[in-house]
Amino acid sequence: MKREFSAGGVLFKGEEVLLIKNPSGVWTFPKGNIEEGEKPEETAVREVLEETEVLGRVIDYVGKVNYWYVLKGEKIFKTVYYYLMEYVKGEPKPSWEVKDAKFFPISEAQKLLKYKGDKEIFSKALEKRSAP
Repeated sequence: MKREFSAGGVLFKGEEVLLIKNPSGVWTFPKGNIEEGEKPEETAVREVLEETEVLGRVIDYVGKVNYWYVLKGEKIFKTVYYYLMEYVKGEPKPSWEVKDAKFFPISEAQKLLKYKGDKEIFSKALEKRSAP
């Protein structure tokens, strides 16, 4: 069984959150594979920037999502670590890896998220964001 480890960011700019449209056409959070020698929070910042041209700063760890997927007939177990991030600078512009990148009002983002793991992570991020 192959394993993959990724990290991503739930990045807020005021009352908006940054989402990407993945190659499957689903709105989700930016994320990518952790490179050798890289800390997960460094990966989250790098991947958000690479996929959207938006620079964020990690505030807190949100949680992880585990799932299986199949690539070229091989079953892969993936773990994604998510971080609560705040906006630093930049305007969303999709990279070659994604179809689109935009800021959405929180209520609209909640409706756009399709994956169960994304919905759970977003809920946890909102809780952490509002905690004193």
